[in-house]
Amino acid sequence: MKTGSRYIAFGTRSLSVATGLDHTTVAAHLRRLRDEDDPLIDLIENDRGLAGDLYQLRIPDEAAARAATLAWPAGKLHALRPVFRELGHPAAFVYEALEQAREPVRSFDLVAGTGLSRSAVYEALETLAAWNLITGRDGRWTLNTATSLTQLAEQFGCLEEIRAQVQRHRRERAAYRLVLRVVDRHDPVIAAAADPDEPYEWPPEPPPEEQSLFDLLERELGAHPIPTTAW
Repeated sequence: MKTGSRYIAFGTRSLSVATGLDHTTVAAHLRRLRDEDDPLIDLIENDRGLAGDLYQLRIPDEAAARAATLAWPAGKLHALRPVFRELGHPAAFVYEALEQAREPVRSFDLVAGTGLSRSAVYEALETLAAWNLITGRDGRWTLNTATSLTQLAEQFGCLEEIRAQVQRHRRERAAYRLVLRVVDRHDPVIAAAADPDEPYEWPPEPPPEEQSLFDLLERELGAHPIPTTAW
């Protein structure tokens, strides 16, 4: 984790970049995870405006006893690396399992280590081998570190896809800020990105000193009076 805390507050769009999933899919998975009877995450606070929902990571009760006796192995946990947006999530899990191994690994052990089905592991191995990311010998597999994940990602157009996704998320966040009437005075370009054809001015025009409730509704929501009909 970035902070070493069990509390996380990354938005669904940040998680979507990290996982290669659409932000709506991320939101659906978060709801499913927190609704489990013995969940891995607890929703602490939501509807926080510009801040993301606040979650607490937890160890499920059924795993707490085992977790207390096991040491967490040293190493680095990756988000979904760009190339695996093209090669697929199973290939990412298999690659990382081989990356953490200290010796060649049998495909049978990869099934147990990744939690994937046997067919998913075999397909992932075929994909990784086809792009020269792994080498197999005598039924055991190792990484081919001579092949660059970054170069393959460039070849597949994955990095450009991520850049476009990040730019789209910036526009969506800017639109959300404008809906909440929050103006980012430190980055006027992004703050105005919701409608780039509209000129951006700082400071914004102050509201009238005196206005009626109807004036407020008309200005904010586009309300209009309805003529009354005499009976």
